[in-house]
Amino acid sequence: MTTLIFIENMLGSGQVVKLTEDFGDYSVSRELRPGENARLVVSPFKAVTVEEVPVAMIQGLRAAKGARADASGAPRTLERRCS
Repeated sequence: MTTLIFIENMLGSGQVVKLTEDFGDYSVSRELRPGENARLVVSPFKAVTVEEVPVAMIQGLRAAKGARADASGAPRTLERRCS
């Protein structure tokens, strides 16, 4: 049995919602900025974790790590895994 869930980060919330999907030993994370949404399929073999993080904290962490701008437009999760 699978379930589809819809997660929306309300515009003006001031928080980033961090979604983490775990498939056993494989994990995928992504961030929803205010006004963004996502649809996730949940099954008995998958776990989903949702966290709220202040926008300022995310921007500070990226600046501290020296994050680079990716001109290819690839999703952030692929950029982290492939670079």
